[in-house]
Amino acid sequence: MRLDLSSKRAKKLVREHELTEEEILQIVASARINLATFDPEYRTNVTQIADDLAKSRPTIYGWADRALAATIHSLRNIRTGRPPKERDRNGDYS
Repeated sequence: MRLDLSSKRAKKLVREHELTEEEILQIVASARINLATFDPEYRTNVTQIADDLAKSRPTIYGWADRALAATIHSLRNIRTGRPPKERDRNGDYS
């Protein structure tokens, strides 16, 4: 699996999260599996991904399942809308 980490966003995420190449490969593999699961137009070959990473198919699916669970948890806990305005000591809104 070939990685292209030349974009500003990729560089920023690698730096901020101190990602290793192995972690990046896991992220990419998980994303591909989850896209293939929910997007019928996206195609991926799980066997090829597993072979490229020298991991088993169950391991690859396990990564994808854990990544999806974390994504679901995160999305369900994002507050929507604007945060409430803070009141000052007099009870007035700032």
